[in-house]
Amino acid sequence: GWYGFNGVSTLAIAGYGGVAAHVMMTTTIAAAVGCMSTTFIGYLCTHTIDPGFANNGILSGLVAITAGCSTSNLWGAFFTGLIAGPVYVAGSKLLVALEIDDVV
Repeated sequence: GWYGFNGVSTLAIAGYGGVAAHVMMTTTIAAAVGCMSTTFIGYLCTHTIDPGFANNGILSGLVAITAGCSTSNLWGAFFTGLIAGPVYVAGSKLLVALEIDDVV
């Protein structure tokens, strides 16, 4: 899904292989770091490694990098994922506390 969308958002791959490769790298880095940051925060809160935190951390990194995947450098992707994790955790906890999420 995300790799097809972000990578093919160059519209034509002929002559833009470098851009597509860069987009794939920034997408991967943001997703991985989002997973790690969310898992780390979840571990600090619950003292267990929760797959739900890890999976949602991947999604938070992917969502955060999508708009800037072709213009962000690799360190930018790293920090995008690093910030996306805590934003997800805070948002998730806020939805539960306010009881406004339909699945809670």
